[in-house]
Amino acid sequence: MEHNEILKNLKDILVQMDPSKKELMASVTEETKLSEDLGLTSVALIYMVVAIEETFEIEFDDLSIDDFKTVGTTIKYIENKL
Repeated sequence: MEHNEILKNLKDILVQMDPSKKELMASVTEETKLSEDLGLTSVALIYMVVAIEETFEIEFDDLSIDDFKTVGTTIKYIENKL
């Protein structure tokens, strides 16, 4: 799976989590911070991880929510598991 496809799927997951952020997704880059810029709480981050596992058919081991700071770090995590 290509990098841009992972980004698109991740944006889709984030919109599913909070449809009010759909317009914001157009400006999301790899530097976008999940908590600070997108307002994801720790509970939302857990939901995001579960959605990522289902969407990409992967499983994270020894995962810490702190591993997901930005969109870019999340994409790298997914790429390493694919």
